[in-house]
Amino acid sequence: MAQRIKSSKAGRKVSLPRASLRSNLAQADAFNGVATVQTILDYLNTVIPPHFAQSWDKVGLLVGPRREICERQRIRKILIALDLTAPVRDQCIFQKFDLLICYHPPIFKPIDRLCVQGDTPADLAVELAQNKIWIYSPHTALDVAQGGTNDVLAQALGLSPRGSLILPPPAEKHLKLVVFVPENHVEELGSAVFDAGAGKIGKFSRYTQCSFRTPGTGTFFGDTSTSPAVGTSGRLEFVREIRFETIVPESCVPAVIAAVRRVHPYEEPAFDLLVMEGEKTEPGMGRIADVNGGETLKTLARRCKKMLALKSVRAIGAENRRIKTVGIMAGSCGTLPLQSANKLDCMITGELKHHDLLAFQAKGMAVIMLGHAESEIPVLSNLVTRLSAAFPACHTRLAKT
Repeated sequence: MAQRIKSSKAGRKVSLPRASLRSNLAQADAFNGVATVQTILDYLNTVIPPHFAQSWDKVGLLVGPRREICERQRIRKILIALDLTAPVRDQCIFQKFDLLICYHPPIFKPIDRLCVQGDTPADLAVELAQNKIWIYSPHTALDVAQGGTNDVLAQALGLSPRGSLILPPPAEKHLKLVVFVPENHVEELGSAVFDAGAGKIGKFSRYTQCSFRTPGTGTFFGDTSTSPAVGTSGRLEFVREIRFETIVPESCVPAVIAAVRRVHPYEEPAFDLLVMEGEKTEPGMGRIADVNGGETLKTLARRCKKMLALKSVRAIGAENRRIKTVGIMAGSCGTLPLQSANKLDCMITGELKHHDLLAFQAKGMAVIMLGHAESEIPVLSNLVTRLSAAFPACHTRLAKT
């Protein structure tokens, strides 16, 4: 198995690509460098959106104060670590850090009991809480985020990602509904279409009953066979109406249109359904990259070992196999890359279980294993750089290992 990285190299600094750094600095300006618990959380939630995390993961502020305290408590010192260990606990307490950003969540599995002065990560978290040192974990959200774990690892290996290895499920398509309705019926119409599923905006539909309403004048001329709800047939009518606009998930369109027809006072309601251009696809798990000119598996493995200053790496496959396209997933990728539609010659990851490795071999895919921690360490110094740029008055440091 791959050995651990030399302690003298554990904090090896990996610089952020210029484009990502410019974006990071622009986001930092929005927070004005004021370091409170809440402003730091707002910043982290912007560059590392929590919804990027896997459903089983525990990310975000795992140990912290109430919201009103978050908004006013200043953070002067931040420590960044891979794991919450006893030495990290000691560094936090003795050097008086206010916030620990711990890549792996110390509170993960259900807790049966807590021990004061215990030695498990959850016990150590209790001790930090007693000292009012708060804990934030980004874990798999950082893996997915742009400029996160996998992007930094790829850069450290001299590779340029061209996309995500596993794309997230596509978001449901939405349409815009535009209805023209008399002023005195707009509230009834709104309630009906909202009840049918329209008007929800944002991640997890946190905003509901969203609409835009514009007053105007509608015209119509009904022939003698019509029975208009407003005006009379056989003449041109001018009616004060509201242009009512809202958003509708594709799956709710039939129910929403049925609601419009049910409550609208007109015999023939006037409405439009407009197709909306979807937002840019969010990043997914892992990255895919091309090896310029191709390299043998042996040469690529040596490059990984040299670029990360590792004692060893483990390569599985024919040494002379030509590698042109690689997948990159820090930590333990399991068999996820085998679900990718991309054709890979080699998978670069931290570690694999025995039977997962057999699955890669059965698919004829080479594997390079860097070591679990070794594949994740590069992003830590990157986080130091980003937080130092966002909050220059805050003392941000990498934990000693």
